[in-house]
Amino acid sequence: MEKKFRPILLAGGSGKRLWPLSTKEKPKQFIELFGDLSLFDLTLQRINNKKLFLEPLIVTSKNYLPLVENSLAKTGVEVEKIYLEPESKNTFAALALPVLSDLERNKKELYMAMPSDHYIPFNKSFYETCAVIKDHFPKNALTLMGVKPDKASTEYGYISYKPSYSGLKSVNSFIEKPHTEKANQLLRQPYTLWNSGIFCFEGSWFTTEIKKKNTKIYKQMIDLVKVSNLNETYFYADAAKFSKLEDLSFDHGFVELNDRNYVALLDAGWTDLGSWHSLSNLQKKPEHGLTLYSEGEYSRTDKPWGFFEVLLETEKSKVKILSINPQQKLSMQMHEHRSETWYITQGVATVTKSDSVHELYPGESIVIDKKEKHRIENFHDEILEIIEIQTGSYFGEDDIVRFEDIYGRKDLH
Repeated sequence: MEKKFRPILLAGGSGKRLWPLSTKEKPKQFIELFGDLSLFDLTLQRINNKKLFLEPLIVTSKNYLPLVENSLAKTGVEVEKIYLEPESKNTFAALALPVLSDLERNKKELYMAMPSDHYIPFNKSFYETCAVIKDHFPKNALTLMGVKPDKASTEYGYISYKPSYSGLKSVNSFIEKPHTEKANQLLRQPYTLWNSGIFCFEGSWFTTEIKKKNTKIYKQMIDLVKVSNLNETYFYADAAKFSKLEDLSFDHGFVELNDRNYVALLDAGWTDLGSWHSLSNLQKKPEHGLTLYSEGEYSRTDKPWGFFEVLLETEKSKVKILSINPQQKLSMQMHEHRSETWYITQGVATVTKSDSVHELYPGESIVIDKKEKHRIENFHDEILEIIEIQTGSYFGEDDIVRFEDIYGRKDLH
């Protein structure tokens, strides 16, 4: 019988990376960004391929169970088991627990663990990479999916691999999320990929390696598994025992300690949509159908320097997109009731923050504190685009103390 992958879908999270759109109560994988579909819905649809995948194991917070069940009902995907964590203990626990539990029934299972909040628009290409891994599956090793970088990104970890004609390349090293200068070096460096966070492995080997590399956690996990009914769909981890687990990422707790790692190229339009910058970039490509906001959905407010639109507003926050024309600048100002975080999504920003000046590029951000004097300028020939997230107690346009303005304004932004 031909082997298939058992997917492990990681659906926890704290809702911090796309705040305030994403929240602790509803992190980004459950937000309906594509019409009535969320990233979690799209992930379920993607692994609903009976030639490659068995029914999935889902790991999530007990608080997200209604959201998970809603997606299962919407997509019609049947699930093997849902693991409900009483609290987050990072990705090592989230990945190891279902494997150790599931292996009590099937010791030869092949697993593919993946985040459920990443966006992969081209499923056919994803399936082709899965087939390459399955056809060349290395025993006693970990196989990852890597993505060819198309820009110098500080948002992702990198994989350096040895060149070969094989569909699977041997990994040289892993590089943590770099600073801007290092990211530019890595973009020019051959045989380097982004780490997509998708891992494939054989369960029995993985279990043996956990036992060797993390004996203490292994024993704690086995203790958790023993008290469960393996035939039930829902696994409720014992809260007292679970709380004793170490908060450990899978990268640090396993991947970087492993001797044999391989990588397969994933060329399927992958992005982790982990920042306002990446979300804004996807919004500019209508073919992807992102419905975070539609053109004309929010009123555009024209300014001497360009324009702004409000994308989202709550009691405690407000999100705007600023478009600043070439050779223009905002007034030198401060706010009494709010702080601001600026994410550069296009162009080059020159930001004055108190007494210091910073030059920021796409993907970079800066925080402006309440009552801190600041200004943003565009000295270049390209339109400067910024996502501005305001937090505080009042967001009116009259909360501005203006010190200097080239347009002769004294009152409003």
